[in-house]
This record gives sequence, C-alpha cells and structure tokens, in this order.
Amino acid sequence: MNLPGRPVSIATERFTIRSHVPTDASDRWCGWSGDPDIMGPLNMPARRSPRDQLAKYIAQHDNDRNYLIGIYSKAMGQHVGFYQIDVGKLHRSAGFNVVIGDKQYWGKNAVNETRAALLTEFFERRGLEKAWGQPLARNFPMIFNYKQQGWRLEGIMRGQCLSIVDGSRLDQYQFGMLRDDWRALTKAGTKS
Repeated sequence: MNLPGRPVSIATERFTIRSHVPTDASDRWCGWSGDPDIMGPLNMPARRSPRDQLAKYIAQHDNDRNYLIGIYSKAMGQHVGFYQIDVGKLHRSAGFNVVIGDKQYWGKNAVNETRAALLTEFFERRGLEKAWGQPLARNFPMIFNYKQQGWRLEGIMRGQCLSIVDGSRLDQYQFGMLRDDWRALTKAGTKS
C-alpha cells in the first residue's frame, strides 16, 4: 500500500480519529452501505458492499489529496463513522463529507466534535485555507450541524441532484469555513 501523505491520527474527548487502511474493512462498515436510513440522506442506493470491495476503495485514499478517516469510540473501541475529505491543493481547499453509521451516535454531537478536531488539523497543520460541505437540502441533521458549528451558508444550488428514489430534482446547500473564521470561532470557544 502506497501512502504518499501523512496519515491522520487525532484524539478528541470521546473519539479516536485516524486514517483508514484496507484491513479496516469490516462487516459492520459494509452493513452501513446496505442501510437505507444511512444511505438515503446521501442520495445513495442502499447496497451492502463486499469487504474486499471496501478494502480496495480504502486503498485508493492517499492521505494527501484524498483521505478516508475513521471515527472510533474511545469507550467501546468501535468504528462509528468516517470522513471522506478531498483536497484541492491548488486552491488549498477541501470538501468534507461525513457518515455516522452507528445510529447510537446520531444526535450526540459526534460530527461536530470530530470535525472540529479535523478542521484544526487541516487548517493549522496541513495548509488548508477553506473547507466546504454540500449536504442535500433535505438532510436536516447535517444542516443543523453545519449551522451549529458556525459554517456559513454560501448558497443553495437549486435542483442540483436527481433523487435516487423518484428522479425528482433535489436542492443542495453549499456551506463554507475559512481558516480565519475557524480561528476566530476557536478563540471565542464556539467551535463544537
């Protein structure tokens, strides 16, 4: 396995966040892709992935331009979710996508706690100057998380995607966070 970049390894109060490696592919994680409650907000079909296919997907992430970062509970040691972060080196920006697969952690601030640590890592140690996220307008929990954490709503892309359920057009939000904004929020103590 070739990892040209530096893997991520961070601890928060409740979680360990680290770059995935192919051996992290598990039946638990494969099961998330088959759950319509998890895949629906992402507008992705619910299809259980085989472990070997997941391991190949994990291996494609190089910890330089694209990251696949796992979220693990410190208390139980269980995998509860993951981030996919795609970095645009030229513009020093990155798209942040997150999936919390373990439903016990839904509504428990897992996203903002872990994303706060990742924003600090990428802004302060990896040269990022802007982070962005694009949840579907119907993904109310994710929109709530962005707003609660202080991200700015930069626009609404009307009819951006086709629904996998019925083919209707879906609106998508664009949220952004600049490094200076994050520093100001962190200094003010309102980051998570």
